[in-house]
Amino acid sequence: MPSPEPPPRRSKRRRLLVLLAALAAVAAAFTALPSSTVGAQSAECVTATNRQHLDAGRATRTVLVYRAVGSGDSLGVSSTATTTLQRNGSSWSRVTTCATPTTPSTPTTGDPDPGTRPPLEQRYTAVYETDARLPNHTVYRPQNLAAVTDLMPIVAWGNGACRADGTWFQEFLQPLSAHGVLVIANGNPGGSVQTSADMLIDAIDWAVAENTRAGSQYRGRLDTNAISVMGQSCGGIEAIEASADPRVDSTVAWNSGLFGTGTKPELDRVHGPIAWFTGGESDIAYSNAVDDYAEIGSRVPAVIGHYGNVGHQGLFTDPAVERHIVTVAADWLDATLFDNADARRQFVGSGCGLCSGTPWRISSKNW
Repeated sequence: MPSPEPPPRRSKRRRLLVLLAALAAVAAAFTALPSSTVGAQSAECVTATNRQHLDAGRATRTVLVYRAVGSGDSLGVSSTATTTLQRNGSSWSRVTTCATPTTPSTPTTGDPDPGTRPPLEQRYTAVYETDARLPNHTVYRPQNLAAVTDLMPIVAWGNGACRADGTWFQEFLQPLSAHGVLVIANGNPGGSVQTSADMLIDAIDWAVAENTRAGSQYRGRLDTNAISVMGQSCGGIEAIEASADPRVDSTVAWNSGLFGTGTKPELDRVHGPIAWFTGGESDIAYSNAVDDYAEIGSRVPAVIGHYGNVGHQGLFTDPAVERHIVTVAADWLDATLFDNADARRQFVGSGCGLCSGTPWRISSKNW
């Protein structure tokens, strides 16, 4: 039998087209695979062509195959429309569809009746990020905003040394945010230079605006009638100064107090409950806090607390103590923003919750 004739020789162009077609078929097959992250919730969910995902930084491309940034999930070829879900600031996953938003159609700007709201609990996972609408700040929030069942109070935070590093107190601020609190710290992550009390006001302005801005992930999710300012050391002085803003409902100065003695005009402008928490007599701010507490007089509810004798940084450098003061901060928010009687009893009265069985020495007045 004669040997079969050899097939005609294909041109290099023809072979390339065949190869590209095969790759496209393989990629198309991957688009039918279910994602392992279906049903996940996050800050942003986007349906677009893979080319649009690539242009927006949500995807990478190898030959014809597109993959989600961070997770590596296959998205298929250029013209395929897929849905990606933001897992954090720089990681995306492929999902079947975007979850139905649970944001109220009419943004809510008020809080529930005082004393009826459930206490703040650390039941969420919190993340931090920056926002182009609020430069020079770091925002801490629950990762899955849709899972937060109550309106979130707002805390504006000033760092020790008035340093513009929004992650310097991350180990305190992130767990506090995990209680369902929006926390906004002065400074970018890892930043430096100096901050000011005006930056706390900028944070409040931004949060209030985001609660009503169309397209905001915070729309209708914030309690703009529940705002507290806090800070450590120099940041505590910033918090006291920012307390003059009529939207501020309460204040905490950690390891802090105003300089000097006698009349302090900044205290005259405080109009809500205020607390000073120090690391005891070895804290360089101890005498400042004691003088402030005396000077505040009988105008507003006030608390002063000294934790053992851990000095100026001990509240935030000992992991166990820092975990404890996160709960103290959450109780303070419940007591002063939501009129929670159990939380208030942690600070107020001779038999207060922190007054016995703990290293705290607590005094209170005007409640």
